[in-house]
Amino acid sequence: MDPKGIDLSPQNAPDIFAGFSVGENEIRETLVGYAPRPGFNLSGQPIELNANMYAVRFVRARGQAPTVFQYDVDIIPVVKVTNQKKPKPLCQAVWSQACAEATGDLRTALDLTAYDLAKIAFSPLQLPLEGSKLEILVALKENGGELEHERRRFKVIIQPALDRKGHLKTVDLETIMDFCKANKQSLEVQEMMPFRFSSVKILLKGSNLLALKANASLAWACSDFSHKATNLTFTDGATPISSGGLVLQGFMQSFRFTQSGFPAIQLDTAYSAFVQPGMLPDAVARLIDNGGGGRGGRGGRGFDRGGRGGGGGSGMAHGAGLSQLTDGQLSKLNKILRNAKFTVTHRQTNRVYSIKTLTHRPASELSFLLTGRDGKADTKVGVVQYFKTQYNANVTKPRLPCVMDFKYGNNSYVPMEFVKLLDYNPIPMTALTSDQTADMIRVAAKRPPERAGMIRQWRSNLNYDALPKLKAWGMEVNPKMMQVTGRVLIPPMITYGGGKTLRANNGGWNLKGVRFTKPGRPLVSWAMISFDRDIDVPRMERFATDLVKHLIQNGCPVTTKAPKLYHNDPNIGGPYANIKPSMATAARDAYMSTKTNPQLLIVIEPRKDTGLYAEVKRVGVEGLRAPVVTQVLLGTNFRKEGSSLDQYINNITMKIHAKMGGITHEVPVPTVLDSNTMMIGADVTHPPPSKPGAIAPSIAVSVAAIDGANNKFLPALRLQTGRTEIIGDLEAMMMKHIQDFEKNTRRKPSKIIFFRDGVSEGQYAQVVDKEVSAIRGAAARLGGGYKPKITFVICAKRHHMRFFAVKPADCDRTGNLPPGTTVDTKVTHPFAFDYFQQAHSGLQGTAKPTHYIVVVDENGFTAEKMQNLTNALSYTYARATRSVSMVPVAYYADVIAEKARNLIYIDDVSDGATVSSSATPSQPEFDPLHLKKRLEDHPEFNSVAWYM
Repeated sequence: MDPKGIDLSPQNAPDIFAGFSVGENEIRETLVGYAPRPGFNLSGQPIELNANMYAVRFVRARGQAPTVFQYDVDIIPVVKVTNQKKPKPLCQAVWSQACAEATGDLRTALDLTAYDLAKIAFSPLQLPLEGSKLEILVALKENGGELEHERRRFKVIIQPALDRKGHLKTVDLETIMDFCKANKQSLEVQEMMPFRFSSVKILLKGSNLLALKANASLAWACSDFSHKATNLTFTDGATPISSGGLVLQGFMQSFRFTQSGFPAIQLDTAYSAFVQPGMLPDAVARLIDNGGGGRGGRGGRGFDRGGRGGGGGSGMAHGAGLSQLTDGQLSKLNKILRNAKFTVTHRQTNRVYSIKTLTHRPASELSFLLTGRDGKADTKVGVVQYFKTQYNANVTKPRLPCVMDFKYGNNSYVPMEFVKLLDYNPIPMTALTSDQTADMIRVAAKRPPERAGMIRQWRSNLNYDALPKLKAWGMEVNPKMMQVTGRVLIPPMITYGGGKTLRANNGGWNLKGVRFTKPGRPLVSWAMISFDRDIDVPRMERFATDLVKHLIQNGCPVTTKAPKLYHNDPNIGGPYANIKPSMATAARDAYMSTKTNPQLLIVIEPRKDTGLYAEVKRVGVEGLRAPVVTQVLLGTNFRKEGSSLDQYINNITMKIHAKMGGITHEVPVPTVLDSNTMMIGADVTHPPPSKPGAIAPSIAVSVAAIDGANNKFLPALRLQTGRTEIIGDLEAMMMKHIQDFEKNTRRKPSKIIFFRDGVSEGQYAQVVDKEVSAIRGAAARLGGGYKPKITFVICAKRHHMRFFAVKPADCDRTGNLPPGTTVDTKVTHPFAFDYFQQAHSGLQGTAKPTHYIVVVDENGFTAEKMQNLTNALSYTYARATRSVSMVPVAYYADVIAEKARNLIYIDDVSDGATVSSSATPSQPEFDPLHLKKRLEDHPEFNSVAWYM
């Protein structure tokens, strides 16, 4: 489970409503022109479900059809400022004050108007304009007081948005319901459907503020309709988590097409992590675990560098003992605090600033050029001296860095002790520690009955029925969740060695009495390294003996039964500095004793340590003479006994078996997959926030079957321009996949099923069109008139659809739905080929289904065949005895992308190993084939599942 953070800072909020120019991408977001639904799946056992969707209808308001009028809005400062920015909070403040100060018919009309905080407004009433436009002068007040500065005066200019014939543009809301009935509409109506939807999204966004202001006790943070950020925040409570974080519970709202004949509002709970507010030194002390707050942290990093962390505390760590920061701490803090909002305490002001960066030099070493007055020359002055002279403020922590803010840039040094962090500064998801992530999961993991109750409570709190604006738009929201009939598909048979078959029970099974299907390479050259001071050589020997016994019992051949063993401190010479030398020694000795290239290094870490884990993986792939497969184990698991230890070791044997090139189990799907079919999974992962102005490369991954059995796969990796979702080199990657398939089967695949992970709704059109073209281009380049039939399926997990059983008897003991629950009616798209499928059991919280969207289908799948295929494939994940939430070939792509992050996004003060020092700040140079060369130059490594 990955709780998604919501970035509520104006600096990071994307301009999602700007312009509303309807282009091809927006048109294709409706899935018009893609594979149509071929029918419905009637197999499986019916199950009655509630969906977190509330049907919406538009009725005739004021005796006429539900139509709203469109206006163009421009907010212009009276005093012109160079490069004037108009952030959404500013537009919101100006618009709200303009509405509040209006009178008469204008006030009535503006109160019913929905404004996008950029350029467009919609109103159910025609605005009383003076001639061709309306101008409103707003003297923006701050903090409820009088105007502070002439630059706070603005003109709000409203004028009709005109169509090509010069008529006022209107939005007919009834056409949204027609679209949801799959009625045949003109191309013009289809093209404008995203625009019509956007008008309602804007209405709902503004109405949320009105509903929640009416109940000031609510604690909430609202995520946006397209899973992007907004600035809607209002909270009265939070849950403290480790390392200075807070988790706020709120809601997500979206407005969606359905095939029920009505659009619907989707509501779900949402959680975000924020930095605990307060004076910056105190906040920093908590963030770096300097003061005993949170859950006690991890303590030292092994051996003599500290214990196992404290027993936790009140979370009230303070900066009294904080005197200076290391480069590593500064790097971590800059990732967390960039864009954080703050005020200053050394002088009287209510102005809010945004952190650009913490300086890498302390306040005592910083100076700047002070502009001379009255003809005097400019003088260089130190920061500490300046604050004493100018503000009579003593800098008591001169070895701490200063804060630089965005507005004043390099001339804005504020010592940390005068900075006060405000509420609602989000912690980026990529900056969360493993403890914070675990804390968020613990807070957010609500069982289905509780989650459903919370959603219903949000529906009650939002109280759409009481909002005059929604009534004026003719909008009615059903108070009850939509009810839909799903189907529980039959789980497949699972095949092990010797032809033994099993049937899963509630999505799971065990390895007792079975052997893996196919052996890989014998385990000859391997070693074990312990970085846990409690796991010494004798304990490793005992564990290695048990491990070898289980490997052989399960069908993984082992030639060398006594691996080389090492017990080392990972931090000799600095944090993690001894990991590479230790692994190099172990790899060399394994080779010398067997005269076989090292196949496996098992590394034991004392506790979950993301830094140690990342360094082990990086060294395994890039830090040795040739890549070596690694397996990281947690020292605490060595304390298990009896059946618990047996189960743990069995889980490890599955991973090692796959990493030796073996196949653990198979799930035959003979009626769907044949020997001429190649399955492919693909994903793109994007860089974390880096230093200002720099964008590290994104990592693109594809994973393809090497033969028609579709149970062994080879990956291809590329680096590409940062934050780019389309796989830029997919044509070349596909050529290599097809050639590998042909090398193993002596023929090219005639069918390709491509499962694409990681695509957001707004990118469907662009990604699908470009990537399907790349697949076809690869086939064409191979010559001979080769034209495989392509089925392209998007696997979406970034959604908020949840289903709840109507009858408690249909739930498992956790309250979740049975594995195989599939929904393709009522709440799905009006005519596109999509469905929701929960193939796994919900072990924690409420299980999330995968949303499968078949956008191209040249292989002619029926709904039944496609849904049964993805359900069956979910039982083929090589390292588990449970079904997983998504088809494994797409899951593997996601896993490999995550592993590659450890190689590219190195967590230090530099830009990372693959970024050239000659690069420009905006787009660092990188070698797109960096990972490709390393992996493909060593086929012994890349031909096994090193990523398991």
